[in-house]
Amino acid sequence: MSVRNGPNHLYTDRPIFSAARELIRQTESGIQGRLEQPVRLILTGGAAMALYSPTRSSNDVDAIFSHRIILPEVSVPYLDEQGARRLLTWDRNYSPVLGLMHPDAENEAIFVAHSPDKKFDVLVLSPLDLAVSKLGRYADNDQSDIRELFAADLITPQSLEDRADEAMHYFVGNLGQVHQNLTLALEGVGYKITKSRPDDGRDYHVPQPVLLNDAQRLAKSGENPVHCLSRGQITGRLLSLSDDRSLAFLSRAGSVLAIYRSDFGPMSDLSPLKGKLVTISERHGSLQIRERRQDRAIER
Repeated sequence: MSVRNGPNHLYTDRPIFSAARELIRQTESGIQGRLEQPVRLILTGGAAMALYSPTRSSNDVDAIFSHRIILPEVSVPYLDEQGARRLLTWDRNYSPVLGLMHPDAENEAIFVAHSPDKKFDVLVLSPLDLAVSKLGRYADNDQSDIRELFAADLITPQSLEDRADEAMHYFVGNLGQVHQNLTLALEGVGYKITKSRPDDGRDYHVPQPVLLNDAQRLAKSGENPVHCLSRGQITGRLLSLSDDRSLAFLSRAGSVLAIYRSDFGPMSDLSPLKGKLVTISERHGSLQIRERRQDRAIER
């Protein structure tokens, strides 16, 4: 049996995940040219559940992409834990708007791995958002997946009720049926639902997406190595800037650091200094840059 790996306790050593990595590798090999930033690929459906379960399988991969993409018609053969021959392919008809999904689900997805060529950042829906996404259709496999998430203590009845209730405020469809599915899921673990059925005649909320710049995304993800200028000045050779100029990449002592301002603001004034040794700091909300070779300070 597989064991859970990594800080998020995902079953990343399962054959199905190895097949998914190969599927992604074949897909990214067809992307020509250089990407300014990796494509965010968020696993949902059965492939996502397979990362939380030591036994769950799937024949296709449902995924949410941060970029428009044409998925190739490719399939990857593999042997599952029982030695059975299986094929894994993309579900090219999947759409995250067809069903129940919390509006914060994509921002709160869990990082899993970089793709082999680092053109994709592979993430997975959190256990709670994965359970919510299964309440719309609520087929037999959806019901068993939710029960397994409960049994593994990855979700609680109260958290599912609260998250699903919030998601229903952004759902256009048969709210009564979704509420009934939620009721059945909770009753299956001995929990009595506390929230009443939504009013089908109410006004729907229009979700306002949270747009994060590159610096905010990096700070939220907690990936290293990073340096916020609020912690003090930093010196290194300026390699490049992100597309929105909110991140600067400095080479220092053999490492590459991502630098951002405490207010996550742009640092466009660094553009002319690419390739040069600089010291960057903040003072009273202003950006200070010193080009070391010329030893002159420039306030921005």
